[in-house]
Amino acid sequence: MRSIVSVVTGGGKGIGLGIAEALVRRGASVAVTYRSDKDAAKRALHRLKSLTAQGQGVLLLQGDVGDPETVADHYQRVREELGPVTVLVNNAGIMPQRSMEALSVEDWEATIRVNLSGAFFWCKQVVGDMKEARFGRIVNISSIAARGGGVVGPHYAASKAGLLGLTRYAARELAPYGITVNAIAPAFIEDAGIFSDWSDHKKAELRKKVVVPRLGTVQDVVRAFEYLLDSPFVTGVTLDLNGGAFMI
Repeated sequence: MRSIVSVVTGGGKGIGLGIAEALVRRGASVAVTYRSDKDAAKRALHRLKSLTAQGQGVLLLQGDVGDPETVADHYQRVREELGPVTVLVNNAGIMPQRSMEALSVEDWEATIRVNLSGAFFWCKQVVGDMKEARFGRIVNISSIAARGGGVVGPHYAASKAGLLGLTRYAARELAPYGITVNAIAPAFIEDAGIFSDWSDHKKAELRKKVVVPRLGTVQDVVRAFEYLLDSPFVTGVTLDLNGGAFMI
């Protein structure tokens, strides 16, 4: 594959870090954004730099993907320090658990702004680079909640469902330029997000929600991402990684 410059939002840990590592192993330069967990970000930077070869760069960027000015600043830094962007992974997200009645307007707006608007802000910045290169890969990390509602709350489900609409529209508009846009909708990834802190007992209960004999892992999501990265004839799709949960 050609030499690439990539951006992974929310890449300081979990799924984002796993994807960033895969990109570095493929020879890409990678910019990783994070919001507030400085300790995790420092560990991620050390890990990614340990995997780089000569000519590869790793850039760590702190800020809120839901702020368009911050995203514009980050994009300029990536272009100046690493080069034009041709791979974007919109992974950053928040998920405060709230019922419909308990959900505040502030929590609703913050979740939509970070999870959905943040993806749009980044797409808007990088598509120019991709069009010029006549090549691009955009992968949006959605969730099983986009299709089934989930348990986090209406704000989270709506934000992740919105990503699927953004994916399909962008795929159609950008396809003539050699740019593919796809989504991955994971569920029950035991070493990422809220599940990484769960006890073995709670994880055993979680296994009852899938038909395969184990929970998912970050590497399952990474494999799906690499398939999309290598597939110029696949666009506008959502890969569901949920262990067959739809069949229960």
